Amino acid sequence: MEQLFELRPRKDLLDPTFEGYKLSLNSLPVYKHDVPVAVEHLKPNDEQFSFQHVKTFGLHNHLIDDPWHDEIAFFISKDLQIFKINLHSLVSQSPEFKSVWQIPRHLESRNGWFNASLSFAGPELAVVTDGGGVLHILDTGVRTPTNSHLWQAKLTSEALGKSEPFKITHSMLNTIESNQSETLSILALKVESLDKVESQVALSVFGCSEKETPFINCLEWVQYEHVDGHWSFKQLKRLAIPHGLDYASVLSPGKALCLIAREPLGIIFDSNKDVATPLANSTTTEDEAETKIAYTWMESPEEVTVWITFDKQTSKHDLVVKIESQALKVVYKNQTYLVGELAHPISVESSTWTLSDGKLEIILSKVDKSLSWNHLIQSDLRGRKVLDPETAADYESVINMGMKETQAESGGRPPVFSSEQLEECDDMPMDESCIFRFDGETNEFTHKAILSGQLLFFTQSAPGLAPAFCLRHDVDGLIWQPMGDELEQSWGCLHTAALQALGYIQASKEQRKFTVAPPNMTYAALCDAFSHVYIYRQSTCTSAGVEMVHRPTGRRVGNIARQQVLNIDSPEECLGALATNSFLLLLTSSSLFAIRVNSD
Repeated sequence: MEQLFELRPRKDLLDPTFEGYKLSLNSLPVYKHDVPVAVEHLKPNDEQFSFQHVKTFGLHNHLIDDPWHDEIAFFISKDLQIFKINLHSLVSQSPEFKSVWQIPRHLESRNGWFNASLSFAGPELAVVTDGGGVLHILDTGVRTPTNSHLWQAKLTSEALGKSEPFKITHSMLNTIESNQSETLSILALKVESLDKVESQVALSVFGCSEKETPFINCLEWVQYEHVDGHWSFKQLKRLAIPHGLDYASVLSPGKALCLIAREPLGIIFDSNKDVATPLANSTTTEDEAETKIAYTWMESPEEVTVWITFDKQTSKHDLVVKIESQALKVVYKNQTYLVGELAHPISVESSTWTLSDGKLEIILSKVDKSLSWNHLIQSDLRGRKVLDPETAADYESVINMGMKETQAESGGRPPVFSSEQLEECDDMPMDESCIFRFDGETNEFTHKAILSGQLLFFTQSAPGLAPAFCLRHDVDGLIWQPMGDELEQSWGCLHTAALQALGYIQASKEQRKFTVAPPNMTYAALCDAFSHVYIYRQSTCTSAGVEMVHRPTGRRVGNIARQQVLNIDSPEECLGALATNSFLLLLTSSSLFAIRVNSD
């Protein structure tokens, strides 16, 4: 059970006397430059029509900042080149755009791929994907504006699935001093068809149904290990998040995750261990086996047929059937129902399974047709061998009775009413987002907090920390920093800054595409998809303006909060936005705009 915690704002960061923003007509220096190669901007195809597809493509930020160096930024061009931008050169007539690496293109057509994404895991390490299923681990060297070092690929991997599009959401490099090794954690977001997800538990546990949507959002947590100068695959975990993911990050030192999403959600795959509830009491005595029949099976010279009876309402999404050359596994929802080594090898390609009216039929094709099977699963006496399908049907009532007894022993009980008796007022609200801490060692959610305000945006933090996120609190926007696990106190999120009235302002901007803020939080910028940019300087910003007098009281105001509106001279859609302490960068398909917000 998750431990509930609260997001407690710091009162010293709130300003109850805030009087609003004053419109400033002062102009800001805007520098426009053509990019060397047009920016990549892929769009979903006709088969990618879910809401998460729209978010993944439409809200993809093509400008990438570097937490270790605030004087450079990056973008990926249409021909998959990674360009480094020297920010200080943007105020001159000769901006510095340097290509640091070319992403290999293994297929000519990129239909259905996500936009390429880049993430910096360490001061000299980056991870990048072409958006089509290939992951690259890169040695970047020391990334500075003047460093001309070209990046080098250290590992190219398809561990997340060949030709399966994904987007990198976060990465983190952690050093293990005890054995002088490094562990690289990468989070990748996928939007997959229900039938293509590799899962160790049934997806119906999380309410997945093709009647609602044929897609599911999966967060892949993949780890690589660096030992003796070589990178190698370590582990892969997969979490199912049916109702969409808003935020995901790796918590230092790389043993837990921080997520913002709606319930239900949970882990469905672990490459190192099974996440399904283990099978209990599969080794029974012969006397017990007479009354605890779990399945029936029959063999012919060519094949072995297995029958398992479930509730008649059971669908294919309630089951996970894994057939291997000499092993069989059946999971019902999140409970392992049948697992073990088969008596003899089978042909996986010729084997299949079907489900009809709650009756699962598995057909296993023999490799050696001369062998007779004395048992199906070694050391599992819960099966009954029959001569024909009619005899198997006679055991169905015995199996159904055994299932009811198992439910009673485990505390389960049938519902006292059906779903048809529920009215609209009885339905549990599903629109509440929560923040979770997921422990990678136990595969459980350890902490949970219900978000009382809307998620506005998230932004980079100091190197080694998870990105911070901004939540609406009353009319303000509050910045929260997820804690690392090195601290001995109970896990939570720290309130680090406040952006006055940002929640109220953002709600009124219907054409907004990006919201960004610099590390020092002296301003926030809301960027429309086309033309307009709204900058809201906080009263703590020393560049806010001259000293003013409050007329009703005669009180002198040193700095006031000010609003500035800019009209960008471009008909193209805004594809990226990035805020530094001095510059606000906007990226379109062919141009880069640098707005000098602060001169100090």
